[in-house]
Amino acid sequence: MIKKSTVQKTLLITSLLFGSQTALAQIEGVYKSDSGDDCILTISEINIPAPKFGDAYYRIESRGVAACMWDGVGISISTNLTGGYVTLPPVHNRVSINARWLFGPTSPKIEIEQRNAAGEHVLTGTFTRQ
Repeated sequence: MIKKSTVQKTLLITSLLFGSQTALAQIEGVYKSDSGDDCILTISEINIPAPKFGDAYYRIESRGVAACMWDGVGISISTNLTGGYVTLPPVHNRVSINARWLFGPTSPKIEIEQRNAAGEHVLTGTFTRQ
């Protein structure tokens, strides 16, 4: 006879493993800015070994006009993606990115917050998966 606690632990572990794989699959995609400025954000996994303290590495590519033009890299942990990029002349700036999915890993909404090297808020925007 199998104990009830053993079955519960097995189900919990299985759901956690499956849930983390689902979260990984949901991060990648093409997102369109909600502010109407024609910014398109593309997040794609970089095919290198996974980090020790994270889920995977990702390329973050933003295309559009003016402030929309940048490329960055990030590391995901659950439903957060943290990374950064360096801006080009005439204004050099190191920017950190924190992306979070507003309603969990299956959410079509993502919020991107950008801060400069001094920790000052640069930009916040929301995007919707296409």
